[in-house]
Amino acid sequence: MNQNITSFYVVNSKNITVAYESNLADLITMFQKIEPNARNYQYYYRQFKKASTFTEGEYTFQQLV
Repeated sequence: MNQNITSFYVVNSKNITVAYESNLADLITMFQKIEPNARNYQYYYRQFKKASTFTEGEYTFQQLV
C-alpha cells in the first residue's frame, strides 16, 4: 500500500461501494453529489471521531486506514 495514504474512507449501500476517497472532505463532496440531502462535513467528521464505522440511513461509512 502507498505509504503516503494516511486514511481511506468508503461509503457502501447494499454491499456496493458508492464513494471512496483518501480525504474525508473530498469523500463528503462526492457523497453529496449522490445524496443531495446528506449532512455537512462537520457531522461526518464528528461521527468518524466516535467510531471507524457507522450507518446513516441506507449507507454505511467506513474508515479503513
